[in-house]
Amino acid sequence: MGLILMAGDEHAAADAATRLVQEYIGQLRAATERLQDFARAGQRLQPDLGALKPPGALSAAQLAAITENIAAQRHSIQALQTQLSAFDEQLAVLEQILGPFAQWSKAWADFERRMLNLGFGPGTGG
Repeated sequence: MGLILMAGDEHAAADAATRLVQEYIGQLRAATERLQDFARAGQRLQPDLGALKPPGALSAAQLAAITENIAAQRHSIQALQTQLSAFDEQLAVLEQILGPFAQWSKAWADFERRMLNLGFGPGTGG
C-alpha cells in the first residue's frame, strides 16, 4: 500500500509541475498574441500591470515549485530503490531456502520414476 501512495504522490507532483509549466506558457502565449495584435493595429502598447504578473517573478515562483517537485520525485525514487533492495534481499533468502527443497524434490521424483520402471508400481503385484 505504501508503494501505491508514493506512486500517487509522484504522479501528483508531476501533474502539478506540468500544470505550472503549461500555465506559464499559456500566459506567455497570451502576452505574445496581445503584442502581435497591437503591432498589427499599429497601436502603442500601454502597460496593464494588473493583468499579468511580471514574467521574472512568475517564472521564479514556478521554477521554485518545479524544483521542489523534482526533489520530491527524486526522494520518492530513493525510497522505492530502498524498498526494492530490501525486497530483492528477501527474494535471495527465499531462493536459498527453496534451493535444497527443489533439489530434494527432483531427486525424489527421479527415485519414483526409477521404482515405477522396475515394476514395483501399484497393480504389479510386487
